Amino acid sequence: MNFIKTISILGLITFSTAIFAQQYKPVVLEAKKGNENKSVSDKKEDVKYFIQFGIMSRNHDQFKNKYGVGVVYENCVITTYMSEKAKKNNHEVARYLTEKYGESWKKDLEIIPYGL
Repeated sequence: MNFIKTISILGLITFSTAIFAQQYKPVVLEAKKGNENKSVSDKKEDVKYFIQFGIMSRNHDQFKNKYGVGVVYENCVITTYMSEKAKKNNHEVARYLTEKYGESWKKDLEIIPYGL
C-alpha cells in the first residue's frame, strides 16, 4: 500500500512540475530611428545594454547618451539560465565598448556589470 502511495505522489509531483514550471522569456529592447510615426518608418535597431540584478536600480542616462549602451535591472531572483545569459551579454557589451572607447567607459559606468 505504501508503494502505491509513493508512486502516486511521485507521479503527481512530476506532472505538476512539468505543467507549472516557470519559463523565462528574455526581454529584447529596440529603438526606433527617425520619425516615431509607425506609418512613416518602422526601422528598428537593437540597443546594447548591460544586465544587472537587484532592486537598487540607478540612473545611467548619462552613460547611455555618451556610449549608446543602457543598463537593464532585472529581478533579485536569478536562475542559472538568466545568470549565464547575463554574463555572456555583459561580456559582449564590455568587449564592444573596450574596442570602441578603450577602458574609459568603466569609470563612467560607476558599477561593475554582472559577470565581469
